[in-house]
Amino acid sequence: MSLHYDIRDIFRAVRMGWSGKKIWIGILGLLLAWVGYSMLVLAAHLLAGTSGGALWHRYGLFPGAQLGQFGWLGSALHVLGMLWALAVAMVATSMMCKVAFQHLRGDDFYSSGDAWKFAKAHGSATLFGPIAVLALFAFFAVTGIVIGLVAGWIPVAGELIFALSFVPIFMAALVAVFIGLVFCVSAIMSPAIVGSVGEDALEVVIQSFSLAWSQPWRLVLYIAWLLVGVWVGFVLLGAFSMLAMWLITWACGLFMDVKLANLLDVASRYLPFTPRRWDALLANLPAPGELSGAERWGGRILGGMLVVITGIVLGYAQAIYASGLSLIYVILRKRKDGENLLEWESEDAQGEVPAPHAGETGGENAEVKSDSDDAKSS
Repeated sequence: MSLHYDIRDIFRAVRMGWSGKKIWIGILGLLLAWVGYSMLVLAAHLLAGTSGGALWHRYGLFPGAQLGQFGWLGSALHVLGMLWALAVAMVATSMMCKVAFQHLRGDDFYSSGDAWKFAKAHGSATLFGPIAVLALFAFFAVTGIVIGLVAGWIPVAGELIFALSFVPIFMAALVAVFIGLVFCVSAIMSPAIVGSVGEDALEVVIQSFSLAWSQPWRLVLYIAWLLVGVWVGFVLLGAFSMLAMWLITWACGLFMDVKLANLLDVASRYLPFTPRRWDALLANLPAPGELSGAERWGGRILGGMLVVITGIVLGYAQAIYASGLSLIYVILRKRKDGENLLEWESEDAQGEVPAPHAGETGGENAEVKSDSDDAKSS
């Protein structure tokens, strides 16, 4: 794919995101995140004494909670659930980035199964790269706490030593602030850094520092433009989906009448959120009436189908985001290092794209030729 290697390429993510492979990865990621988060949050609610029936009546298929709502054990489970969902989302985004990167390289046959194998080999780097940067920031923060503790513990001399050492302390704090910004960059860009050429956690740290130092304004501008693209794609697909639902309620409602109203009324209770235009969608139908057994079960099945459609819309938004991250990383690597990642060597058996090294081409052949010449001369 031909690129301009500037901001004009970012909006291609809206079209690149409309990919069955990427959306399927997004749906599976949402499912895995939902299962892990729901189990942990339900456990927290049950430990707090809430009954299962009350949980189902209040939350349905999508349980939630507020921070600090439980005791220490329940809060730990809640936080662990959120971290699980975040980790799954980052790995799934990395898989999407890999598919998008291979598409940019012209490999349209790279499958979601290949992306899964890639994630098993490199997914940990997506998580441990930002964790390493966060650990570095924590080191500076803990050092500052220790300095304050020592300065407060030593009488008289502590204040004087702190005052005399304030300039280096300030410079260390300034470095810590920059590391905090690098952590934000690594958290955003690690799926693309890993998903492009299979980098490890150390390379995530290095590239995050490099991007934050050498390309800060382009990075901010490109990500802002990408978020616009995500919003546009999400709104467009959401609008088309609502129009499709309106057409269904109009056409099928001509004869299904109150049956369709009952089905949709039951199905809406299984959605994670009610669309803003849902009431207008039901304007073509009469008010729901008394439910039959078939309508009750049909509404539950329809609710599951609507959840899948919601997952497709959300998966498409995530696919746009992942495609845009891949484009941003390719462009910024070209800008800051002069390297075109799309022209690196083909993937090896591990799914990595090794970087070309200076003097590597022909080096092995030259060595073999030199050995052959030595044999002839001897």
